[in-house]
This record gives sequence, structure tokens and C-alpha cells, in this order.
Amino acid sequence: MGDHDRGIFQPEHLVALKDAFDEITAQPWFDASEKSKDEFAKYLISTFPGDQFNPRKHRMVIETSARMFYSRDDSRAHA
Repeated sequence: MGDHDRGIFQPEHLVALKDAFDEITAQPWFDASEKSKDEFAKYLISTFPGDQFNPRKHRMVIETSARMFYSRDDSRAHA
């Protein structure tokens, strides 16, 4: 059983997820509430356990999901 099968994160994978989190949550369209940030962090960790996150491959996926589910209400119409 590999690390990703158990949801174990290596430091470099956590850094990649945190970088993606920071980049997305800094966007002007992202709802800056603590609730949205918490839920988005949970989404990232549950969707990409262990070493499954590839920033180049998954960047568009996470941005699209964030725009759909974590956008400020006033920015959804303009996305």
C-alpha cells in the first residue's frame, strides 16, 4: 500500500496544495469568508489525497471548482 493509498502527505505535496490554495483564495472572485476557505481546503485534501495532486495537471480543475462553489455571490455572474 503506497502513501497515497493511506492519504499520507509528503511535505512537498502539502506545499503544492498550500500554494494552490493560497493562489486561488487570493483571487478577487473567491469568497474570503473563513467558511469558504475551510471548505475549499477540505475539498483539496479530500480530492487529492497523498501524492495525487499535480499543479500543472489539476490547476484548471481546482479553479473551475472554486469558481463554481466558492465564488463571492456578486462575482458568479461575471466569471
